[in-house]
Parts: sequence; structure tokens; C-alpha cells
Amino acid sequence: MNVAGGPDLDVKGNIVDHEYTIEDGHAKAAEVSKRWFRVADTYGVQVAPGQDPVVILAITVVLDTMAHPER
Repeated sequence: MNVAGGPDLDVKGNIVDHEYTIEDGHAKAAEVSKRWFRVADTYGVQVAPGQDPVVILAITVVLDTMAHPER
């Protein structure tokens, strides 16, 4: 994913199951996981220090919408 004026970001893992990382080069920019919760259809986003949380959350929302268009 290319962000104008920002670093290239890569998404690695299982997007459909909400178990993936967003990486800035080789460093983890964020982690998305549902293993932290026991409630169905709930997942968390942990944003690394120095990363823009708005960009990370926007990426997460877009990926969720693409993976689950019926929602």
C-alpha cells in the first residue's frame, strides 16, 4: 500500500480471519488480531509507536470491508 508522502506499507497474514500485521519495511507498524477478545466479530488493532493511528485504522477498515463486503 502506498501512502502519499509516507512509507510503503505491506500487509501480511490472514485478512479474512483478522490475524495480520502491517509492516513499514521490515518493522511492524501495527498488528491486527481477534485472539485478544472472546466476543464474536471483535478484533483489536495495536499501533506501534511513531505510526499514524488514523492511517493504520483506515487501512484496517478498508481491508475489513474488502474481506467482508456483506457486512
